[in-house]
Amino acid sequence: MRKTLGLILKRQNIGETDRILTIFSPDLGKKRVMVKAVRRPLSKLAGHLDTFMLSQLMLTDNEDLPRVTSAVLAEPFEEIRNSLPLTQKAFAVSKIVERVILEDVAQRPVFQLTLDALARLNAGRDWTVTWLFFLNELLNELGLGPNDFSCQSCDQKISEGATWQFEERRFLCAKCAPEVVNGVFLHANSVKLLVLLRKTQFMELSKVRIPHTNAEQVEELFLREVTQWFNKPWSAYVGLE
Repeated sequence: MRKTLGLILKRQNIGETDRILTIFSPDLGKKRVMVKAVRRPLSKLAGHLDTFMLSQLMLTDNEDLPRVTSAVLAEPFEEIRNSLPLTQKAFAVSKIVERVILEDVAQRPVFQLTLDALARLNAGRDWTVTWLFFLNELLNELGLGPNDFSCQSCDQKISEGATWQFEERRFLCAKCAPEVVNGVFLHANSVKLLVLLRKTQFMELSKVRIPHTNAEQVEELFLREVTQWFNKPWSAYVGLE
């Protein structure tokens, strides 16, 4: 038997009363687990194993499909689960996390930033700031995203609009790249937003009013960087309306 925290990402009904859950554990990474008889009316586990619940789980030692023998609810994220708009935003977080994390590999930093994003969403924090901060931190953990804010060609510091080149993973200033080719163009304020995300903690960033156009440009850059791993269109993971 082994004990672990588990964030419920997905659930799939099996047979008449059973369910397979996809959990995110700080110790096990992504893991599929079986819950027997959880859909029976008097099941003691049902109230601890719903989507976006964080629970302390006891699992059997089966490597392929461990069975949940007990569960104690640690955080229900009740506001999220009681609101369709908040649930849709939470799915934006969980959908990309599920593709990034690996099975049976401990990924504690990604686990923590996922919990932080859901906690902020549950507490009613600004969604644009929550979402962009989460994506920025996720890319940091994956070693992706821009860190050098100088032009790849002329080596001048980016001060106006610029194009992020995905193959080279570098910026080209407007003078050196008058047309966007295999990249995404960012307005000057979008570049400033990127710099701010790289240097500012969440509470300070939450005081900043982020224009929607700039937020969308930064979101596209982040999502296109991370989803090239998935061989999926970045637009399938958009979290901003």
